[in-house]
Amino acid sequence: MVATHTDIARAVLEATFLSRQQQSKAGIAPLRQEMDQTRRRIAASRELLKRLRQRHRDDVARGWEDADSAPVAVSAFDADIIRKVFHDLVLETGAPECQWRELATSLVHEFTGCEGIEADLVDWIIGSSYQPV
Repeated sequence: MVATHTDIARAVLEATFLSRQQQSKAGIAPLRQEMDQTRRRIAASRELLKRLRQRHRDDVARGWEDADSAPVAVSAFDADIIRKVFHDLVLETGAPECQWRELATSLVHEFTGCEGIEADLVDWIIGSSYQPV
């Protein structure tokens, strides 16, 4: 029996469809594995963030309980982060310069949980070289 052009075209289309179907099934398994791995990484990140927040809350609570304890030390790295947050906050909110000291003080208080804040630290955070855009 001689195959017509229509029969040949149908056979080619059917073979192509089956081939793509098998390829897509083979491609789904690695995709699902990657999705599962991403979900595990997200869950681990959330758990780490939760533990860090809890540790920070515990440290702040301990600071409030120990009224006679030494003042909380702020590392240079932490101070730099607070300064960057302050600058971003001033830019975003457009806070006038007369409110900067109070804003910087509240940021340090929020971070350390300490009432006694060094004036020099606040001055450094505000920084005379800071020029809002």
